[in-house]
Amino acid sequence: MLRLLLAASTLTVCALPLGASATPILPQLNAKVTAHSISVRRPDGTRVPALRQGSYRFVVTDATKAQNFHLVGPLVNRKTRVLRRTSTAWTVYLSPGTYVFKSDRSAALRGTITVRSGPPPA
Repeated sequence: MLRLLLAASTLTVCALPLGASATPILPQLNAKVTAHSISVRRPDGTRVPALRQGSYRFVVTDATKAQNFHLVGPLVNRKTRVLRRTSTAWTVYLSPGTYVFKSDRSAALRGTITVRSGPPPA
């Protein structure tokens, strides 16, 4: 009986997809700042005016030495450095509230994301 259970469990493990893991795939948001613009977009290129609460992967591209990308909101305060071009990725939990993404060097480079409570849409 034990051998039969061991064989069945081995077959079950071998049948799992190779990429399967317990780590959930986080939704990705692409953040970018240039000398004259700042944005947060989905991978398909659409702007992000609102989100559901949860964890997100921000892929930040700071393409200029003149500005920086700064995300501020409830329990979040992440930024790139001025005078450096960089690409980085942040995992950020967004709670309900308003988040501001901006450049610390230019008041004109600014946007907001509203985060609502509840699970992500199915």
